Amino acid sequence: MAKEYDTFVDDISTLKEGEEITIAVRETDIYKTRVVKAIVSSSKEKLPEGEVMWMRYNRGYLRPEPWFIKINQDVPGLLGKKAIGDN
Repeated sequence: MAKEYDTFVDDISTLKEGEEITIAVRETDIYKTRVVKAIVSSSKEKLPEGEVMWMRYNRGYLRPEPWFIKINQDVPGLLGKKAIGDN
């Protein structure tokens, strides 16, 4: 089963589609936040190997349509504290 992610963004126009960016995403099944280098897209057709990424406004409201993300690698050390259960 493919993973789903979410992230918090107020202005979607600041996301560079089709280019590698560094972004914090949360795995929606376990609520674990990761900082990753990834390619994002607003359509599945532009990123067919991408997984679902839900966009949330900074107040937490979910945007109606998902985006898609292809994670290339994790970026360690950018989060202020470890998640519960991380060693």
